[in-house]
Amino acid sequence: MDIPDWIREWIAKDRLVYNKYRISLEYLRHPKRIRFVKGVKDKETGEWISFEYIVKSKKYGKYRVKYYRGKYECNCPFFKHRQICSHILAVCQKTGIWPKKETIFYSKNKKFKEENQN
Repeated sequence: MDIPDWIREWIAKDRLVYNKYRISLEYLRHPKRIRFVKGVKDKETGEWISFEYIVKSKKYGKYRVKYYRGKYECNCPFFKHRQICSHILAVCQKTGIWPKKETIFYSKNKKFKEENQN
C-alpha cells in the first residue's frame, strides 16, 4: 500500500517528520530490526484489529509499536510530540496499514471544534 497523501504532505512540510521517514527507510533495509510480537485479526474480514512490533534502534535500543483499530502508539520520546515516529513509519510501510488522520491530529481537531461551537 502506498503512503497516504496526507502523510506524504506532512513529510514534505515538517522537517522533523521527514527525518523520521528517512530513518524508517533504514529500518526497512534491515528486516531483523523490525520484529512482529503478536496480533489479533477480525475473524470475519481478516483485517488486523491490533498488533505489536518491536523496532530495534542501533543507537537507542528497542521500541514497542502498538496498533489498535487505526491508531498507533510508540514508547519513544518523539512520538509524544508528533504522534508519529520513525518506528511507526517503518511498521506502516512493512504492513501497509497506516494510521487514520484523525487519530494523529485528534487533540488539535477537538480543540478547534470546542472553540468553534459557541
